[in-house]
Amino acid sequence: MGQYKYEPLISIITLTYNHEDYIAECIESVLCQTYENWEMIIVDDASKDRTPYIVEQYAKKDNRIKFIRNEKNNGPLFLDVNYNLALKEAKGEWIGYLEGDDVFFQKSLEIRVNALSELPEEKRKNISMVYGRYGRIWMDNKRIDLPIPYYDNPKYSAFVRNTPVGMALIWLLQGIDFIPPGSVLLNKENLLNIGGFKQIPREIKAVDYSTWTFLALEGEWLYIPKVLYFWRRHANSITTQYYKDIVSYTAQFSQYFWEKFRKEILDKLNDNYIEFERCIGIQAKLELAKLAILERDFKTSGKLLKEIAKCPYIEDIFPDIFKKKLKVVRLAHYLRMPFILKIALEFRRKILDKKYAEYKPFFFMDLKDID
Repeated sequence: MGQYKYEPLISIITLTYNHEDYIAECIESVLCQTYENWEMIIVDDASKDRTPYIVEQYAKKDNRIKFIRNEKNNGPLFLDVNYNLALKEAKGEWIGYLEGDDVFFQKSLEIRVNALSELPEEKRKNISMVYGRYGRIWMDNKRIDLPIPYYDNPKYSAFVRNTPVGMALIWLLQGIDFIPPGSVLLNKENLLNIGGFKQIPREIKAVDYSTWTFLALEGEWLYIPKVLYFWRRHANSITTQYYKDIVSYTAQFSQYFWEKFRKEILDKLNDNYIEFERCIGIQAKLELAKLAILERDFKTSGKLLKEIAKCPYIEDIFPDIFKKKLKVVRLAHYLRMPFILKIALEFRRKILDKKYAEYKPFFFMDLKDID
């Protein structure tokens, strides 16, 4: 402490459920942070395994760790209840977000705080969210990789930095959730202004996408092109178990948000996209079309592709990688060949996903820098 121009308290919210295999790694990745002015608020959603015991042992050793244990499981339909329970206890100026099966890079908080400290105070006050890149831990083959974000291209700067305020909605309301949750710092004041973490509709089984979308109307965003955390991919995660539902309800939420804030959004965008309503949810629909093709449901994929074709701004607002995806999905649909999608995915991963290391527990302890 003392070497930073700006030293805010960071409140890290961690939701956990049956994470006995991962929660110690998660907590240790916070304990080893080079920036030490933090508190960690862990909400256990009535786990049935040893997760509560493990958390309790850490909480006894470090008073920066606060432990809330639910007597009854709220489940994925009420994730917002758990996050907002922790938010009520948070004393920090900025809110961090780390799931119980994910881990921070050692300098994760330091990098984010340093980026904020470089901003003039007035500019900093207008930032509603900070975020960066992520790595992935694949538990099936014990591999770590570093996806290369398509949005690092300077031509996407307005969307990525939400400048002017509201610009990120052009991507978000297509159904693109491009914000890695474990990389964020949320301005607590802005988060409280929107009523805390959002889960709309409940069936979306996530708080991140809905919350980011509301925050896009609250202030600009600070993007840091560095890896800040590692997202663990495994069979028991909510994303894996409910992926199709999440995508479907993402499209539904984007329509809800557009109808609720249409005038405000168009005002902020100076009426540049007056026909944007025809583009709402199209990225989510594109992913659903892909999933339908893989299930050989060509009737559904055809219907979705027709809806996507109605958007008049595809060339303007689609990131290049999604334009390529659209071409591949259309080809797989018209040729009735689902295997084309699998080949395209393998090719994409070879080009864009940099293999970083073999996974071993607590690997972040030895990770001083990430290339």
